[in-house]
Amino acid sequence: MRLDGWILAASAWVALVAIWLFVMPSKTRGKAWHYVMMAAPLAAFAAAFAAPPSLLRETLFIWLASGGGVLTVVALGWLAGTVKRNHGLMDVAYPLAPAAAAGTGFALSGLPLDLFSGLFLLSLGVWSIRLAVQTWGHNIHAERQPYAHWRKSFGPSWLWWSGFQVHLLQGVTVWLWCAPFAFILTAPTPRPSALLALGVVVWLAGFLLQSTADRQLAAFKRAPANRGGLLDTGAWAFVRHPNYLGESVMWAGWFVLALAHPWGWVTIFAPLYTGWFMGYASAAPFKEQHMARTRPEAWAAYCARTPRFLPWPRPKSAIKTEGADA
Repeated sequence: MRLDGWILAASAWVALVAIWLFVMPSKTRGKAWHYVMMAAPLAAFAAAFAAPPSLLRETLFIWLASGGGVLTVVALGWLAGTVKRNHGLMDVAYPLAPAAAAGTGFALSGLPLDLFSGLFLLSLGVWSIRLAVQTWGHNIHAERQPYAHWRKSFGPSWLWWSGFQVHLLQGVTVWLWCAPFAFILTAPTPRPSALLALGVVVWLAGFLLQSTADRQLAAFKRAPANRGGLLDTGAWAFVRHPNYLGESVMWAGWFVLALAHPWGWVTIFAPLYTGWFMGYASAAPFKEQHMARTRPEAWAAYCARTPRFLPWPRPKSAIKTEGADA
């Protein structure tokens, strides 16, 4: 795309931000988060325009273009959620959006498929398909929280505001997480084999942790005797949110691959943001609140002996118990 095309794309985002601000209901909570997500693509456009003609500039523009793939997926998610009256379908769109971003980036890079990019795309595809199938089963039957609560709270305005509150907000978030993808796909060749091995090992560790935790949770829920109970064995004795920790480790593995690019280190914000979002900002806190509300005593005891997101340090009560048992 020529420079005037990128100026047009930046102008289109400015127009979308103006609409976002105009339709935002006054009672929207977390407005600061909306403002940050509005500004993030503008900052990326500014960085790309400011960079001199170079590999970095080319990579930044490919990252920006990959946002088109993300926007396409979240727009389709919004359309499906509106028709089905179930915006929980965004949870299905979520793992598909990074795949669209990577596909767009690979097509624009103009580089041939090699072992490095092939293993990256394969790992992303495995994660994307597995998680999309799982979330489809969880969300297709009825609209889950917090989406159902937001539908009731925002009333008629939810018809259009859902596109921003659910789909576009999460779409920009995912696009930020995908920043390493553009750097992976445009890294000069030959790419270090040792870096590829390290990235694959990190990704595999995260994938095994997440898939094992999900499998254990599914088996636990299938047993009628466990209804209303609390899973605190296996991976769930390690941390309270092993599925989210596993996902964060996978995104860290993709960042490792991005270090094959001379400027790949600048995407360190992506895995840090992913881990913070999963463990402390949104995903885990929502589950924490739900469990504390529905199983207060069992959950409090579980929290006293099991770390929240990172395995260390262990809670003091767990250390005391282990010492007494010994």
